Amino acid sequence: MTASALLFPGQGTEALGMSLAWISNAAWNATLEAAERHTGYALRTLMAEGPIEALRFQRHAPCAVLAHSVGLFRAHRAAGMPMPVAATGHSMGFFSAVVAAGIVPLEAALDLITAVEDASEATFGAGTMGMAFVIGLGEAEVHASLARHPDLALSNRNGRAQFTVSGPKAALEAFVEELRPSALKAGLLPVQHPLHGPHMVALLPGVARRLAGVAVAEPDFPLVSHFDGRMLRTGAEAWDEALASPALPVDWLRVVESLKSLGAPLAECGFGSQLTGLTRWADRDLAVRSLQTP
Repeated sequence: MTASALLFPGQGTEALGMSLAWISNAAWNATLEAAERHTGYALRTLMAEGPIEALRFQRHAPCAVLAHSVGLFRAHRAAGMPMPVAATGHSMGFFSAVVAAGIVPLEAALDLITAVEDASEATFGAGTMGMAFVIGLGEAEVHASLARHPDLALSNRNGRAQFTVSGPKAALEAFVEELRPSALKAGLLPVQHPLHGPHMVALLPGVARRLAGVAVAEPDFPLVSHFDGRMLRTGAEAWDEALASPALPVDWLRVVESLKSLGAPLAECGFGSQLTGLTRWADRDLAVRSLQTP
């Protein structure tokens, strides 16, 4: 079996039934049991039965995605999958990659999610912040609109014509209305915080203090930065990027360039085809297989 480069998806890939193929797998169940014990959330029930609103709740969804993706990785490794040549993640999917690489325990990544949520809720009023997406316009057109909405920031460069922005909800709504007539698609994302943008920078010191006691190990394989595509070869630099990632923009185009240079097969380690689609948008020649099927 050829070693792959693994892609871990982020929030937005949670869905009812995502766990059904894995409920009898020992390695997957052990991972979910650990996550449920640490968070107190009934993640397996939420994945299997919902209701979908509860699964998509801001505190449940990232924990479900993280635990499921790490569970898939551990299940496939237990079944004989070779150690990957490298891995990366999109948005909080990078936390999954850090855990899979053995840099920090699953519990530390779950604590990082909680710390970001706590800091965001304490800083931003409910319903005041968020993110929006626009598909089908070029980067120059998006930047031109952002110049008219200075409270917003480009947060994700997912493709040559696929972007997200973050900031105050009122400005996001105006941005979407301005671009909707010319875009293929534009709208608000089901996210309550202005992730991957400058509004999150002031929260990072407090988040880092809460995670100061985490023991960091050297990685079993290198990670690709989702910020600029560089290779992260030590545990310290990968964990530093995870701690900073709530405020770091995601540049999937640069990630894909780095992945292509590895010359290894690509596999998405999570539910759905979020990164399969984004990777094909960035480079039509790249194929990504899914590890969702046992």
